[in-house]
Amino acid sequence: MTAPAPRPAPPSSLGDRLFALLAQASGAFVLSVAVALVGVLLYQSWPALVRYGELKVLTSSDWNPSENAYGALLFVYGTVATSIIAMLVAVPLGVGAAAFLSEIAPPRVRKITSFLLELLAAIPSVIFGFWALEFLARRGLAPTYKLFGFDNTSGEGILAAGLVLAVMILPYITALSFDVCQAVPRAQREGSLALGATRWQTIWKVVLPYARPGIIAACFLALGRAAGETMAVTMVIGNAQYLNFNPTATGDSIPSLIAGQLHETGPADTTRRAVLVSLGLLLLVIALVMNVLARGFVRWLSKPRAHKARPLNLTAAPPPPPDAARTARAIRRAARADKVMTGALWVCQFLTVVPLFLILGYITAKGADQVTAAFFTNLPNDTPPGLHHALVGSVTLVGLAAAFAIPVGLLAAILLSEYRNNRLVAPVRFVSEMLGNVPSIVVGVFAYAVLVYPFWLSPGERGFGYSAWAGAFALGVMMLPVVIRSAEEAMRLVPNSLREASYALGATRRQTILKVVLPAALPAIVTGVLLAVGRIAGETAPLILTARGSQFVARSFADATPSLPYYVYDFATKPSEELKNLAWAGAFVLVVVVLCLNVGVRLLAGKRVVAAARAD
Repeated sequence: MTAPAPRPAPPSSLGDRLFALLAQASGAFVLSVAVALVGVLLYQSWPALVRYGELKVLTSSDWNPSENAYGALLFVYGTVATSIIAMLVAVPLGVGAAAFLSEIAPPRVRKITSFLLELLAAIPSVIFGFWALEFLARRGLAPTYKLFGFDNTSGEGILAAGLVLAVMILPYITALSFDVCQAVPRAQREGSLALGATRWQTIWKVVLPYARPGIIAACFLALGRAAGETMAVTMVIGNAQYLNFNPTATGDSIPSLIAGQLHETGPADTTRRAVLVSLGLLLLVIALVMNVLARGFVRWLSKPRAHKARPLNLTAAPPPPPDAARTARAIRRAARADKVMTGALWVCQFLTVVPLFLILGYITAKGADQVTAAFFTNLPNDTPPGLHHALVGSVTLVGLAAAFAIPVGLLAAILLSEYRNNRLVAPVRFVSEMLGNVPSIVVGVFAYAVLVYPFWLSPGERGFGYSAWAGAFALGVMMLPVVIRSAEEAMRLVPNSLREASYALGATRRQTILKVVLPAALPAIVTGVLLAVGRIAGETAPLILTARGSQFVARSFADATPSLPYYVYDFATKPSEELKNLAWAGAFVLVVVVLCLNVGVRLLAGKRVVAAARAD
C-alpha cells in the first residue's frame, strides 16, 4: 500500500528551489532519453519503413544486401519460432513450480528455491549462450539428432535456441506467478479444503483461476524478454541465412542479425542500416506492447465485477441422494490424482533449478583450472595469454556507466518520491518502467546511432568510432530504470513521521531529503545500485555495437574498449583451443563476480530485515 504523502514542508528557500529544479531536470533527462531513443530509431529506419513493401522486408526470406535483397522473413521466423519453443517449455514448468512453492513446499525449501532462482536470473546471457553451445547443443542435442537420424550434427539451431531461452525466462515466470499465487486470499483455500477438496483440487480450481491474470501478465513479460534476447540466441542458433521450418535446423533471429551486421554498416550503407534499425524498432515495439498488455490485462481483470445471480427454481425436484459407492470411488480417484499431481509439481520445481547447477557446474569444471595469474596480468598475444585488457575495460565501462546513471537515477527517484504532486512524476515513472523492458540490443542500436556512427553524418563522413563513452552510455541507460525503481521504493518506505519531525524542527525540504530521508533509505539504495551493477556487468549485446574491443588496454575513453563479456563471446567460437580456454576462464570469472554481487545484495537485504525487526 502506498504511504500517505507527508504534510507540506516549510517555505522554500533558494537552495530548495534549485534542488527541486535539479530533481526535475533529472526526470526530464530520463524522458528525453526515452524520446530520443524512439526518435532516433524512427529517423534511422524511416528510409526503410517507407519502402517496406518495395524492399519486401517482411514478405521475403532473401537476405543479400550486396544484391539489394533485404527480405527479413527468415529472421522474423527465427525470433517467433524460438520464442514459441521457449514459452511452450517455460510456462508449464514455471507455473507448476510457482504453484508448488506457494501451496506445497515447506518454508525452508521455498526459501532455498527462491534464492536459486534469483541466481539463475542473474547469470549473464553470454554465459547462457556459451553453456548452450558447448553443453546443451554439442553434448546434448547433437547425439540425440544423430540417434534419430537428423542431419544436424552440431546440435545448434532453432530448437537449441528455444531451449536456452526457456531456461532464461523460467525464473521470471516462476517468480511472478509465485507472487500472484501468494496473493490468493487464504480464506478461499480454507473454504475449498473445508468442503472436502484435495490440495491439488484447491490449486487447480481455486488458486490458479484466481491468479490467472497475474500469470498471463508474467507470460507476456517473459515473451517480450524472449523475443529481444540476443547473445544466447546468437551463439547457438547457427546463424544460417536460409529458411527451414524444421525445428532441428539452424536459423537466425532479428537480435542476432542486428548484433552481427549493424556494426559493419556506416553512413554510406544507408539501406541496410535503415532495414536493420527498423528491425530493432520492431523489437522495441514488441517488448513495449507485451509490457503494456501485461499491465492492462492485470488491471482489467483485477476490477471487481458484478455477478448476475441465477433465480431459484422452487418447483424443481430435489437432487437424488448421493450414491455411497460412487462417492467412495470419486474420493479414491481424487486422492490418486492428488498424489500424481503433487509429484508432477515437485518435478516442475526440480527442473527449474537443475539448469543452475548444470551451468555453474559445467562452467566451473571447464573454466576454474584455466584461471591463472597470467589471466589477470597478460594480454591475448602474450605467452601464456590472458585477458588483463578486458578486465580493465570492464571495470572502466561499469565505472563510467555507474558515474552517469547513479546520480541521475537517484535525483529522478527523489522527484518521484518527494515531489509527488509534480506533473513530471507520472510520465517519468511510466517511462522509467518502460525503459527497463527495452531489449539490450535496441539500447546498443541507439548508442551506435548517436555516439559511434551518428545518424546526422553525410555518406563518406567518418564517425566517432567505438569508445568507452559509447559503451558506458548504453550500459548507463540500462542501469537507470533499476536505480530509479529501487531508490524510489527505498525512499517511500521511510516513515512520514521522520519527515514531519524534521519539518517541525525547522528543516527545509532539501535538508529533510538530504539529512533524513536519504540516510534512512541508504542501505536499500545501495542494494539497488549493486543489483544494477550486477545486471550491466555481464551485458554483451550493446557493447558489440558501442565499445567493441581491441588486443590492448584502451589508451583513453575515446578508444575502442575491450570487455570481459565481449571476449567470452568472441573467443567462444574460435577454433583455437588456447583462445577457447581463455573464454572458459573469462566465463568462470564473470559468473563469480556477478553471483557475488547478487549474494551480497541478498545478505545486505537480510541484514536490513534483521535490523528493522530489532528496532521494532
